[in-house]
Amino acid sequence: MSTHSKHEAIVELLNDGLSNGEIGRRLRTDRHRVARIRRDRGLPNVVLRVQTLDEKWAANTRAADEGHVEWTGERGSCSGTPVMRYREQSHSPAAVAFRMRTGRDPQGYVFAECGVKHCVAPEHVDDEAGRRAARAKLHPGPLTGRCKYGHERAEHGRFEPDGTAYCARCKYLDKYPAKDDRALPPTIARLQPARSVEEAFGRYTQPVDSGHVLWGGLLSNGSPALHFGGTTVSAARVAFRLHNGRDPEGVVTRACDVPRCVAGPCLQDRPMRQQTNKLFAAIFGAAA
Repeated sequence: MSTHSKHEAIVELLNDGLSNGEIGRRLRTDRHRVARIRRDRGLPNVVLRVQTLDEKWAANTRAADEGHVEWTGERGSCSGTPVMRYREQSHSPAAVAFRMRTGRDPQGYVFAECGVKHCVAPEHVDDEAGRRAARAKLHPGPLTGRCKYGHERAEHGRFEPDGTAYCARCKYLDKYPAKDDRALPPTIARLQPARSVEEAFGRYTQPVDSGHVLWGGLLSNGSPALHFGGTTVSAARVAFRLHNGRDPEGVVTRACDVPRCVAGPCLQDRPMRQQTNKLFAAIFGAAA
């Protein structure tokens, strides 16, 4: 570009409101030359406005399908976790998104539970308090009592995404064995291995109102499951056998609408479902 052409290009960009530094970068010219031309033409200096935290967040995000938001900015070198630096401080983009939605600072870690890793959509992220409240709605009743190591469930109790309760303190100590200071209180006998599948089943059940029995153990594909003797069996099939005195035929299903209920009277196998269907057919047939 000739000297005259570059001069005209500088004037054009000055009239567009660009700063001396930006014009210098675009045209690969000395910003002091740009400043001199600005003075000669009597144009005011550009006052650069610093982006707000929310504006910088928006500049580094991209909308994705189904309401998800992808982070396009900096990420942690090892974990790939979204990171944002603003005014010499590091911020979590997920926490910024949470604050944008709720208007308050988060409590604990913020992340999305929508199933998309590192999604930062404000509607998809939640903090520790929000997750606990949402998951508690899936769990029948408040957490009371203690875990087998004496940790208060009201303090250390947490919920899995499906509402299953667990002890956060025990989970932490399992992860960091060197810090494990657990010792069973003297009033609690150390739990011995179950001697039968029925005994193991009883350790993970809790009777509640209206005759229902809630399962508090493992879930396999969303269904109550019991690990015993090196194998995993259906907790519903065990409950059915305990209540009816026989092995079930076919799949065991729940006749009530209480999630994770394994009460014997609420369970049916194939012959029982067939009998129920016959009774309904007879009733509706008589009514017709």
